[in-house]
Formats: sequence, structure tokens, C-alpha cells
Amino acid sequence: MKKPVKYISLFLIIVVIIAAIIIVPKLTSTQDKPGENTGNKRSQTVLADAYVLKNTTLENNIKTVGTILANEEVEIRSEVSKKISGIHFKEGTYVGRGRTLFTLDNADLYARLRKLEIQEDLLEKKLARNEQLKEKGLLAEEDYDISETELEQVRADIDILLIDISKTSIRAPISGIVGLREVSRGSYVSPSVPLTTIQDVSKIKIDFSIPERYISAFKVGQKIKFKVDGMNDDFEGEVYAFEPKVEGNTRSLILRAVSSNAGRKLLPGTFANVTLNLDNITNAMMVPTEAVIPILKGHQVYIVKDGKAQPIDVEIGTRLSDRVQILSGLNPGDTVIITNILRLKPGADVKIEKTINLD
Repeated sequence: MKKPVKYISLFLIIVVIIAAIIIVPKLTSTQDKPGENTGNKRSQTVLADAYVLKNTTLENNIKTVGTILANEEVEIRSEVSKKISGIHFKEGTYVGRGRTLFTLDNADLYARLRKLEIQEDLLEKKLARNEQLKEKGLLAEEDYDISETELEQVRADIDILLIDISKTSIRAPISGIVGLREVSRGSYVSPSVPLTTIQDVSKIKIDFSIPERYISAFKVGQKIKFKVDGMNDDFEGEVYAFEPKVEGNTRSLILRAVSSNAGRKLLPGTFANVTLNLDNITNAMMVPTEAVIPILKGHQVYIVKDGKAQPIDVEIGTRLSDRVQILSGLNPGDTVIITNILRLKPGADVKIEKTINLD
């Protein structure tokens, strides 16, 4: 009888050991869970920098690209089809208004003029004789009128011919720098052939465009500053006109400014980096550019409220290189999150590590 009891005791001991192996780890795991939950919760808190929103004065400038134009530019063409007989200017030099630039062959016109002048002389003598005959009653009034009309017709032909002769002397219509000539002496030219250009660059114009949202913010007389590539100088100008319609494709408005051009440094066709100075905006709310998130229906920022991340839809205004104006959605004193934004979710725990200053 002792052997069965011995085996039973051994069996019970084995069962107890197995049970201990299974149960004890579970108890230990259960005891550790509260600590683990605390650690996970701690790891879910997002550390971020923030900016406390406040009103500030915004220097409202628009930066854009423009094109420099001559104050006046004229393309020189001939009004008649003739051969060039003379060129009377040096390319790239200054010419005054009225100076002769080209002369055209007009020998045939002067020959016709001499013929008409002879006819005029004969008709003047004929008219004088007819007047004497009319006074004596030897010539009808109708015949006298015919001779008078013949003389007037010849004189009209002379006037027309003199106009044609004047067109063979091509003069500068404005003062300025004459460009490169496109023809040579002996070339046959017509009204369709460009001969050269004249540019008045005593002052220059600058054409540039601004987005349509700024239409109400600018006015004629506002100052601009501009720079051109290859020059270290800063230039200034003044807006004096604008196109009275918005460009349909770009939704922008074309403005034109004028600037002095001492030394004729600025050349037409040059690109200009333009800054248009608008009126300063007081009580503007600005946030760092990185705080603004583009969304499907506009823009959004995250603020911290009671230690939680809260997304806010905002309307933006002027953009600077590092800041964006907030027109609506936020209030002064709101704490705007500016780092670790991609890790944020609505309601996420947030701990602010550092508050920055934009000033």
C-alpha cells in the first residue's frame, strides 16, 4: 500500500510546480500593467514650440517682377517706296527731334516739280491775259473761270508733290538714342520695311502686375523700389497708371511706374525686381509660415487649449518670406503650434517646450 501513496504524492508535487510556472508570470504581468500604461501615455504627449499670437504692424509690400520700357519708342519706316540715297546718323548715338536720318532718291519727283512749275508759269500768264480780255468784254466769264481753275489745279498738284518730296527726307520724330539700322545706302525700301528705332530713355517706365486681391490696397502715386540684374544700385519710381481691367488668365492687374534714368544706365527690355510699398497694416496678426497647413477648403493651424491640440480653420492674407497674415479664425493671445505639426491630431496632448518671438 505504501507505493501507491508515494506515487500520488509525487504526482501532486508535479502538478503544483506546473501550476506555479503558469500562474506566477501572469500575476507578475498583471502587476506591471499600470506602470506600462503610464509610460505609453507619457510617450504620446507631443513636444512642440509655439507662438503666442499678438497684434503687430505689417509693412505691406508686394514683391514682383517687371519689365523696363523706354519712355517713348518709335520704329522708323519710310512712307514711300524709294531707294535710300543717304544715311545721316551713327548707330547708338543721340539724335534730336527733327534731325534727318535717311534721304531717299527723289530725282524723279523734282523733275515732275519743274514740269509743274513751268505749267504754273504758263497758266499764270494765260490767266493775266484772259483777265484783260474779260475787262474789255472780249472773253466770256465761263472761259475766264476755266483758266483760273486750271491754274489752281496745277498749284494743288505742286503742293501734293512737295509733300511727296518731303517724305523722301526721313526725320527723327522724337529725341533719343537711335538704334541699329536695318538697311544700307542703295537699299530699296517701302512702308513695310523697318529702318531703325529711336528710344527716349531720359526716363524709363516699368510695367509689372499685382494679384487682384491687392486692387483696393494700391493707388496711383505710390512709390516702388526696384533692382536689375548686374547692378548693385537701388532705384525708385512712382506708379502713374494702370490697365483698367484684370488679366483673365493670371487674375492680376498691370501697373505702370515711371523712374528717372540718370546716365541712361537702365535699358529697355531689362527685367526688374519690383517692391511696391502699400500702406502699412496696423493690428495685423502674423504667424510663422510653417504653422499654416494647406487643407482642401483653405488653410488650418493648430493651437493649444487646455493642453490639447485644437485645429482651427483660418483665412490668410499677405504672405511674407517667413510669416503669414491671419485675417480670421484666431484671436490675440492664442498659442499657435509651429513645430511637430505632422505628429498632431485633434485632442492630442501637447507640451510646449519653447515660445518664440517673431519681433
